[in-house]
Amino acid sequence: MKKLIALIVLFQIAISSLAYGGTCDWSTIKPMPNGDYEYSLDCHLKVGQLVQDTKIKDQQIQDLYKAVELKDLAIQKDDERVMLWQKTSDTQQQRLSSIESGQKTMDWLYFSLGALTVVASGFMAARLIGR
Repeated sequence: MKKLIALIVLFQIAISSLAYGGTCDWSTIKPMPNGDYEYSLDCHLKVGQLVQDTKIKDQQIQDLYKAVELKDLAIQKDDERVMLWQKTSDTQQQRLSSIESGQKTMDWLYFSLGALTVVASGFMAARLIGR
């Protein structure tokens, strides 16, 4: 994603450089003996404009990189929240399963105690009757 944004911005810089250089005849630039270059006022203005545009584009690229980094951090935080939610959900599921298991055990215990009470009361009734 970062590379795509950078390529788009660089492409825009290249296109804007071509568009701004329309009035300057770049072939008129001549090297001087001291290492400087001689060129027309139009070319001087266009070069200055290109330098300013380049600085603006560089700032825009830095801003885009910061935005992408912030987006990545937001996604990372969301992933952490999802993992925390999943962990909490798993913990709650385990608790619910253990409660259901305990409820089934209690149901069997109540049934067994009820059956034992019926048998014990029958046994006691038979003793009281004398059989």
